[in-house]
Amino acid sequence: MNDNAFYQCKYFLEQRMQEHPENAELVKAYVALIEQKTKFDIAYFSQNSEVQKNWNDNQAKMNAAWSEGQAKIATKQIEVGGRVINHGI
Repeated sequence: MNDNAFYQCKYFLEQRMQEHPENAELVKAYVALIEQKTKFDIAYFSQNSEVQKNWNDNQAKMNAAWSEGQAKIATKQIEVGGRVINHGI
């Protein structure tokens, strides 16, 4: 549930509860709305943290592979007596 829909539903229920304070079903609906929004947010942010972790891991692996490749190039250039070109390493 996106935030806009949640706040609209929440506002609607709060207004009805003020108009009809004796209606226990409105309170139950309000509590259910809060519970569902909480479950949604936990699932959403858990998924985002996993995606971010995977992205960070992939970036680290890619950077390590690039650095290793650059080191091999520099080593080969030294072995054949060539000049090592520094590309920011």
